[in-house]
Amino acid sequence: MAKKKKMPQPVAKQAAAVRAPMSGTDAIVWVCLHLLVILVPIAMSNTSIWGGQGLPLTYDQFDIVKVFLQRGIMLVAVGAWAWGLLMKGGRVRFTKVEWLVLAFLGWVVLTSALSIHPATAIFGKYRRFEGLISFVNYAVVFFLALQIVDRPSRIRSLARSLVIGGVLVSFYGVLQFMGADPAKWGALPFETNRAFSTFGNPDLLGGYLIFPLAISLGLALSEEKVWARVTYWCSFLLVAFCWLVAFVRGAWIGGAFALALLVFAVIWAKSKLTTVDWSFGGAIAAIFGIVTVKSLASPSEVTNVLARLTSIFDFKAGSALTRFQIWEAAWGAIKARPITGWGADTFRLLFPRFKPLAYTQTAGYLSVADNVHNYPLQLATALGIPGLLMLYGLFIWGLVVSAPQAFARGKGMERLMLAAFWAAAAGYLVHLFFGLSVTGSTMFLWLSVGVLLSPGASVKEVKAPAWGLYAAVVVVTLCAILSFANVRYIVADSFYLKARVVDSGVQRVADIEKAISYNPYNDMYRSELGLAWQDLFISSTSGGALTDPTKRQEALSYFDAAEEALIKAIDFVPTEYDNYVFLANLYNQGGYYIDVKYVEDAVRIAKKGVEVEPFGPAIRVQLAFAYTNLGQYEDAIEAARTAADMDPNYLEAWAALGDASRLSGKFPEAKAAYEHALSIQPGRTDLAQSLSAVEASMTSTGTATGTAQ
Repeated sequence: MAKKKKMPQPVAKQAAAVRAPMSGTDAIVWVCLHLLVILVPIAMSNTSIWGGQGLPLTYDQFDIVKVFLQRGIMLVAVGAWAWGLLMKGGRVRFTKVEWLVLAFLGWVVLTSALSIHPATAIFGKYRRFEGLISFVNYAVVFFLALQIVDRPSRIRSLARSLVIGGVLVSFYGVLQFMGADPAKWGALPFETNRAFSTFGNPDLLGGYLIFPLAISLGLALSEEKVWARVTYWCSFLLVAFCWLVAFVRGAWIGGAFALALLVFAVIWAKSKLTTVDWSFGGAIAAIFGIVTVKSLASPSEVTNVLARLTSIFDFKAGSALTRFQIWEAAWGAIKARPITGWGADTFRLLFPRFKPLAYTQTAGYLSVADNVHNYPLQLATALGIPGLLMLYGLFIWGLVVSAPQAFARGKGMERLMLAAFWAAAAGYLVHLFFGLSVTGSTMFLWLSVGVLLSPGASVKEVKAPAWGLYAAVVVVTLCAILSFANVRYIVADSFYLKARVVDSGVQRVADIEKAISYNPYNDMYRSELGLAWQDLFISSTSGGALTDPTKRQEALSYFDAAEEALIKAIDFVPTEYDNYVFLANLYNQGGYYIDVKYVEDAVRIAKKGVEVEPFGPAIRVQLAFAYTNLGQYEDAIEAARTAADMDPNYLEAWAALGDASRLSGKFPEAKAAYEHALSIQPGRTDLAQSLSAVEASMTSTGTATGTAQ
């Protein structure tokens, strides 16, 4: 007679653990995860959307607020989870993937220490913030999702909250597309009526929307109640519409890939579609068709759906061309440091060194890439090839391990929510081959991997240690200290906003100094301090004020303060090209208003700037100004012509070339340079006067008309 088999003890414990209710501290973590997926996407500091008339809360109205909320919520969650485990014991869910996560974080620590600029590698570049701290935060999101989201009901609950955030973001994006944005914005750096919502940039919005796009469809297809199924379909329709009118090609590709995976999951599971599904499917196809046809009348290649789609395959023009040039620079940086990379989020500091001349000619002198627009290349430049392999290894490992549960043959709708998270993560990874990674959207990738691994994780019962109280107090205290630092981080940006937008003069300087005191690791704050002092210097020179000894001394003190601040900014981050332009400009102004000796300093700093960015037209224009002031006209002509060749649309380069040529007596070359400058900006009266003076000189001397070579 066969004996009845007993369930192995570890599996029995795991089954019991799955059925166990949440503890109080686990409930706090659970609430924090819901707040995370709802609040972070909708967070921004522009209060005018609610009818406010005042300023935003921060200068960076989008990313820094999302980072602040994300870190603050996770600090509360970590403190609660650690307190519960250390005081009362509990269950820890684990998989082998966590070892790779820990190895990856250790590698990021190493690369940060060896970085071209450790402060940037740790905190991340301003308005990107994807440094070491953000990677730690991603890992925390992953780990807490692994601990808490351990059963279908919780997966579904978190998915609902995620879609709520997605619907709110999408609704606002659709309002923008329709021209009904309730918020007040300045000049937008992209096409009018293009959705950017609470992310401030269509590219960032499009990447985020891949998650609510796939997960709202998963909820719709797996819901049994008709009214709820209709609600989820309406949510999907709204998110999909916003995803379309963001006009982001990479997000279209990633989202389409995610939806294709979800359709496959439905077919593979042998699920049956209802009348509601077919009805909404037809309605969505019709709406998308109408929007696409209507967009064909748009003269913009971006907001014309057909033109936008065909441009994906045009690699020799537009943004596709500049992307390849940025990738070329990234590849050069990888070859220079293939193992440890240059440090997380430091690409802006690398780009001037590695960018090709063609990029400046295509994108112009003001354009600088602070992101590779290709996440694998971004990671390889930042963390080296080992860092890239570790991070993508843990993503791929998580997807492979969870695939059998997410794509279960013949299981109907039972596993569809797992398939939705799986499809969203995979679609976002595809999008990252063409798009940007920022904390407000990439955290959902780590969250999704944690959710996918949680149902199959092993469970270990942990007893509270005898020293648990002391350890719990230490952890909670540390979380409180970090929360205080998190508040200081955002207060600093509020002072930076006041300095940039509201205050002037000495008060502006005071605001910037407060911003630096609250956050001394932001190099942009340091640069702004130098510019604030410089503006005070320029204002103090007006109306012949320098003839008064007292006012002259005041102007000199402003000049010295500006010089000191910009030198400190260069010392803090020696590879930031802009600071060399600022300081060279200051010295040129000092040479004009105070003493010609400062022009020699302008030449010295400009030459250093050329070393930092060989294909930077702005620093060569400053060099041309300095040589002109010294009477070295041939050197000035060479510097100005080089700048003009780098960017044929750079007005000041042609103006500098005209001035140097005129003063050296090369009137035909000067005439041609001024004419080119006026073709760029016809309204420049100073250039028109210079051109008239050159033409008069040519007439009086009988010089023949010529063309600048």
